Amino acid sequence: MTSNMIPVWDEHLFWLEVLQDHAYFVRDHLSVSEAEYVNTAQQYIHLFGELLSLLHSIPRTAQYHDEAMIHFAKRAWPVAKGYYEFEGNLQSLRIDNKVNLNLSPTYLNGTLGENQEYLRILTFLAQGKNPVPLSLVDLMDLWLEDQLGHVVLFENILDPIELMVTRQAEVYKSRYQAFIIQNRHLKGYLRFKKPNFSRQKEFANDVGKTTIEMSKFINSMIMKYKENKLLNKSTLRFLEHHFPETCYFIKKLSYYAPGLHEEASKCSLKRPSYSNESF
Repeated sequence: MTSNMIPVWDEHLFWLEVLQDHAYFVRDHLSVSEAEYVNTAQQYIHLFGELLSLLHSIPRTAQYHDEAMIHFAKRAWPVAKGYYEFEGNLQSLRIDNKVNLNLSPTYLNGTLGENQEYLRILTFLAQGKNPVPLSLVDLMDLWLEDQLGHVVLFENILDPIELMVTRQAEVYKSRYQAFIIQNRHLKGYLRFKKPNFSRQKEFANDVGKTTIEMSKFINSMIMKYKENKLLNKSTLRFLEHHFPETCYFIKKLSYYAPGLHEEASKCSLKRPSYSNESF
């Protein structure tokens, strides 16, 4: 396995674009009556944008032990940590129905989990150390929840008239629910079995294939969205957020399932370009 398949520059690009998107989603799903929180979300959109600009001033070939990358990680940490605390506070308020935010506590569990992983990586990078990769079981814990969340959110944003698309989405929802149960049992086997045994690696391959398949399905639906042929209540940014996260998952999975290497080498960690800041 090669833990350096994703260069450190690209790791930062991926996570900062993901977190900036999360800030957009919080801003867009808050009521205008929540002016303080809307303003805070907008400030984080700006702060993540500043970090992205700074990142582009660093050579893409820079390594984790280079001074520029260590300095950058130290700059990114307080912003990522501050945003983590901001979303965590909103989640706590949402649980008690004390904030007018049209996002569920479980949705925020997913975004907080991703933010937490970037913070874990930053603890290594800020010390000039190569981040320790997640184990396969922990990688699955993080990204299976993410993929299930994507298909649930996709189903939720569809207009009721889109029955056939909803049924297709339900098939993927069932698969990811099954994968989450399987991963929990595989984790139990590790009490007495060394990690990455044959069945666990086969599981990684099965998950990877389903993830690639679902991504193609969502891509076909986004083509319909762009042609105004899919009735829904969402934005292009919200829908296309799926792709860089899926690419990242496939690249990380390919460490354990070499059969995914071809797909992992073709996909992009960079989010698509949006024609409008909100849409």
